[in-house]
Amino acid sequence: MTGVFSAFSIKLFFSSMKSLAIPQLLLIAGTGRNTGKTTFACQILRKFSPVKTIYSIKITPHFHRNVQSGKVILQTSNLYIAEETDSTTRKDSSLMLKSGAVKSFFVMATDQNLMEAFQKIIQMIPSGSFIVCESGGLRHHVVPGLFFMMNKTGGEMIKPSAVKLMLLADRVITFDGEKIDFDIHSIEINDNRWTIKQ
Repeated sequence: MTGVFSAFSIKLFFSSMKSLAIPQLLLIAGTGRNTGKTTFACQILRKFSPVKTIYSIKITPHFHRNVQSGKVILQTSNLYIAEETDSTTRKDSSLMLKSGAVKSFFVMATDQNLMEAFQKIIQMIPSGSFIVCESGGLRHHVVPGLFFMMNKTGGEMIKPSAVKLMLLADRVITFDGEKIDFDIHSIEINDNRWTIKQ
């Protein structure tokens, strides 16, 4: 098996479109921009990458022109997937690569193409690997080992879609622009899944 899932499980999942449990996935979303999502993802990568093989994925629904993110894997009008190859820039995917991800992927995808993008990436990730992913929309389709929602102190009004995601979160974490009110050491990897110490 070359990916996190067998070809059969991938086919079954994407044909039924039911939520798939992925215990090796740690998912981070936010109530808006600049909520500390990448800062938190990088903290996790720095802590666990010395002992585990971890891949990172940055997914955004916002399309930017003239994106320079390394090796382009797929590019259409509704979908862009690239493997980040430069760990020296301030791009989120670059910061995650610098923080210890074995490989870091950058994705721009509409809601309709989100699962197509995720399917392509997980087929490139070896079995037994762990994933740290920054995406809000993905939680509507998969059940990760852990799901964190980030909210900035004094931030913009929380959108109704974000409120729904907050109800699904294992923890809602506050970011004041510098510090995150969560103890990174409470996260563990047990029985091949992300967990929080009880």
